[in-house]
Amino acid sequence: MRDTKYWIALEQEEGIGPAHLRSLHDVLQARGLSIIDIFELTPEEIKSEFSIGDTMIKAVTRAREMMPAIEKDYLDLLDAGIETLLFFEEGYPERLIGNLQNSIPPILYCLGNKGILQERGAAILGDRYISEKGNLIAHLAAREFSRHGIPVISGLARGAELTAHFSALENNGKTIAIIPFGMMHLKIPELIREVFDSARGVIISPFYPTREFSVYNAYNRNRIICALSYAVFIVESPEEGGIFEAGKSAQKVSVPLFVTEYSEYPESAAGNRKLLDEFDAQPVRGRMENNILAPNLDTLIGIVKFAD
Repeated sequence: MRDTKYWIALEQEEGIGPAHLRSLHDVLQARGLSIIDIFELTPEEIKSEFSIGDTMIKAVTRAREMMPAIEKDYLDLLDAGIETLLFFEEGYPERLIGNLQNSIPPILYCLGNKGILQERGAAILGDRYISEKGNLIAHLAAREFSRHGIPVISGLARGAELTAHFSALENNGKTIAIIPFGMMHLKIPELIREVFDSARGVIISPFYPTREFSVYNAYNRNRIICALSYAVFIVESPEEGGIFEAGKSAQKVSVPLFVTEYSEYPESAAGNRKLLDEFDAQPVRGRMENNILAPNLDTLIGIVKFAD
């Protein structure tokens, strides 16, 4: 869209959050106007013409000054084949809006088939230093999701996340990878590079294209993964850190949480028992399939496929 870069510029302004942007969009839509129209006005004209606060007026003024740099980054995105989804556009996941309300990421930067965001997916998460047994569980879980037409949602870190994406793609499934940094820093990991199919996969960033990785971004990314999912399966979680917090996020947004139950927990799954005992997670136990102890995901799959 012609006005996308203006929304990107405004979203970058300090003190402007999703609620401010949604409110501005409502004001403009009610009057049949575009954000470009407000960028062409002086602060005095904005104040006299629109019922918006001083915070937004100052933000528009600052954003206008940043437009040359924003436009350059935006053109770089387009050259790289990266698309945007604004919070009010058709195709923006209603699941995110319903679960996050005024804390949604206003802009999603997408590489691949963004139509997958409309499908009922489930998350597979786990520690990057996952045990050998946990890695097999992640692989088998993603394969099972793919057999039932359920896209795998995860991050793009080594361990359970990459294993899940690889397994889904290898088994003709679909994947959604959400990254904790801007798209300009994206390098598709070697493990999935050869199997990644832009028709069956999409990589998403909710962050400005040049934003670098941070722990805060990773925690926020995990919250978005949970909010987008219809169920969350944590294969292995330490007792603290991003994966454990993701389990808590799933509970906060009322997304069904499933956690591997081990007879003996490896160190990389030290937090599993706590998630099961204190955060209302449902245990995922094993069952024999072709002489392999596979995770029993029947309840999770039923919820994703059929629950409201």
